[in-house]
Amino acid sequence: MHFLALANRILRWGTTLAALLLPVPRLHAQAAEAPASDAAFFRDSVAPILQQHCLSCHNEAERRGGLSLSTATDLRAGGDSGMVVTAGDPEASYLLDLITPIDDEAEMPQAAPPLAAEDVATIRRWIAAGAAWPEDHRLRPPAWWSLTPLESPTLPEITGPPEITGPPSLSESTSAAANPIDRFIAAALDERGLARAPEADRRTLIRRLSFDLLGLPPSDQEIEAFVADSHPLAYERLVDRMLASPHYGERWARHWLDVVHYGETHGYDKDKPRNHAWPYRDYVIRALNEDKPYARFIEEQIAGDLLYPHTRDGIEALGFIAAGPWDFIGHVEVPETKIDGKIARHLDRDDMVQNTVETFLSLTVGCAQCHDHRFDPIPQADYYALQAMFSALDRVDRPYDVDPQIARRRHVLTERQQELDREHEQLTSQIAAAMCDAERREVREQIERLPAPALVYAGGIHHGSGSFRGTGPEGGQPRPIFFLARGDVTSPQQEVAPGVLSCLGDHLAPPQLAPAANDGERRAALAAWLSDRRNPLTWRSIANRLWLYHFGRGLVETPNDFGRMGEPPTHPELLDWLACQIRDAGEMREAGSHIDSGSSLKRVQRMIVTSATYRQRSAVVPSAVALEADPDNRFYWRMNRRRLEAEAVRDAMLVAAGRLDRRMGGPSYRDFVIEKPEHSPHYQYHLHDPDDPRAQRRSVYRFLVRSQTQPLMTALDCADPSMQVARRNQANTPLQALAMLNNQLPLAVSRHFAESVTRATGGEGSSGEIEAAVALAFRRAIGRDATADEQAALVAYARRHGLAATCRVILNLNEFLFVD
Repeated sequence: MHFLALANRILRWGTTLAALLLPVPRLHAQAAEAPASDAAFFRDSVAPILQQHCLSCHNEAERRGGLSLSTATDLRAGGDSGMVVTAGDPEASYLLDLITPIDDEAEMPQAAPPLAAEDVATIRRWIAAGAAWPEDHRLRPPAWWSLTPLESPTLPEITGPPEITGPPSLSESTSAAANPIDRFIAAALDERGLARAPEADRRTLIRRLSFDLLGLPPSDQEIEAFVADSHPLAYERLVDRMLASPHYGERWARHWLDVVHYGETHGYDKDKPRNHAWPYRDYVIRALNEDKPYARFIEEQIAGDLLYPHTRDGIEALGFIAAGPWDFIGHVEVPETKIDGKIARHLDRDDMVQNTVETFLSLTVGCAQCHDHRFDPIPQADYYALQAMFSALDRVDRPYDVDPQIARRRHVLTERQQELDREHEQLTSQIAAAMCDAERREVREQIERLPAPALVYAGGIHHGSGSFRGTGPEGGQPRPIFFLARGDVTSPQQEVAPGVLSCLGDHLAPPQLAPAANDGERRAALAAWLSDRRNPLTWRSIANRLWLYHFGRGLVETPNDFGRMGEPPTHPELLDWLACQIRDAGEMREAGSHIDSGSSLKRVQRMIVTSATYRQRSAVVPSAVALEADPDNRFYWRMNRRRLEAEAVRDAMLVAAGRLDRRMGGPSYRDFVIEKPEHSPHYQYHLHDPDDPRAQRRSVYRFLVRSQTQPLMTALDCADPSMQVARRNQANTPLQALAMLNNQLPLAVSRHFAESVTRATGGEGSSGEIEAAVALAFRRAIGRDATADEQAALVAYARRHGLAATCRVILNLNEFLFVD
């Protein structure tokens, strides 16, 4: 018997003995009364407790400790420790020992708070009355919130918008009743006695919106034009212009690339460059700018070559499968027949599985390679079924044609060439063979005259090593995948058929795949299952990610974990409403319906950023009620103030200095020098010239190294491309200030910044010219005029230390580095 349970039993014996010596207070008379031993009491009072707190671990499929509490028969059978309930005798019932807390701790439920005292009392009364359990009553584990079917909730009824003080709003849409998002937020605020903060001023709003949608600061001319715009829909028109900007895709692609851990080197020991990874990055930018329906966005990244053949996007999108780290030694220098080779390929498929499930479904599956998931309904068999979905793939440089007409032409010619090759093998006549040879040469010459294909580093068909051949023109089959005991490649058990997660089986049937299904059938089925409108995880996941990047925190605080170890949503109805908007808008566009500002992601983002919730001030004095009810602003009674991400800081510095090159697409720029490229490359950032104009493009086009990250960007909490980053850290450390003051890039940018404002104001000779240059520098960087005190302090500093040093100070101001 467990020590805590034994101590519980001893303590309860002592308590029982003491109770015999004392009169029973009338206060507890009702609790001491035995309930009627009927089905109603069990169904209404006992079953909900067992279902909520016990069934997730003790059910027919997963009998922890050998115990199931699904049926009366299971209860009577007990578990590994014997009987858990002795009908009519609570003191002899092991179940009561397990759930009764001592010093606020109980053995059961594991990894969760103890049951409430009234729930323990209910179980005691039930056992004392005979532990009645109707034979036909079967308990099922409660569905976790994220696994329940997705249905659009009814909009909350609110009596009116929360009381707001301050300047008049920008448009009528500020009313809480006008925007559905505000109705959900207002209902939660009303429940807690909270009021929404006043609306932010126009300078704050345009800067907030510009960084959120474009990742770039607005120019001082754009700010002044918006401030002076008297049109009643000035803000909405600003939103529409930004959503239509090509810079939108650059901004939001960076968020996506964080999640899929996109990098341009392999990682591991020999961190060699991937010179053809960048087309996937450009695909993401292009897809987001086009507001591609999210279902198709998913399908292209899993099976674009199969579902959308001969298209550029259908091939470039497969960079998703190959986005993560890859062991060069384990794949190239070690054969697949060796143990180290098997481990490398197992880990490679593990990365594909985890990247797919965490990115699109926000569930963790990695631990299921060794054992059934400890908290979520993901058995080990499901994990290996998912590995089988990718078992034919490797990471390769895939040739493809950007022009779809050339792609189709190459496909027709290649098929004809293969037909002629087969015919030639069967010909016996020399004359017929000569004629066939002539046509083969002609077809080959036509293929050679086509433009050379482009290359993208992406998931590609495995062609094997040694005696193994993969799928492809040779007609091979995917690698066999085996259930591995404890995840050990040296302990294979039974072979596993391809499949998906079974936890959604009640409302989303898994695809029916034969064990011998080829690669195309497997990936096409997986893509269809992920993008299915009935898959609740898919749509909740992307809705939460949109909210996270606009507010700095998601409606679910753990964006890559919607399981039991993650956080539940603060506003579950709002999350489901947003998810349905994304899901159903895509369907409406497919049907040709008119939707404001397109559909899918952009449509929902427009609703978010035009809501009164988004347009609140961040700098407000919290009331005593707010500090007590919601000190972390989980219910959005104000806007969250956020520090800019590393890329936005770098790009904003270049914008202020007039040095940002806004050319889009193409190979990434390198802000390092490679040493020893022939073996294990060393990426030396300190040898790079910060004045190199090729490296003054937007940060989304930076060549991302896994083993040696860029020092300035790392100090500013840039995402590590070796791991999936669903939400970036926002640290505030002395190292950041030192990097911004002393790194070679801010030093060079500050010099160019000073030269730019000097040219614009006519020189740096006189006192008035220095004052004009300082004033212009402040306005460019901060978006407003300096106050008299700020101007005086900066001018005095410029006279002592020079204009370049002053520009460096301006670039280190909190108002430059943070968004209100």
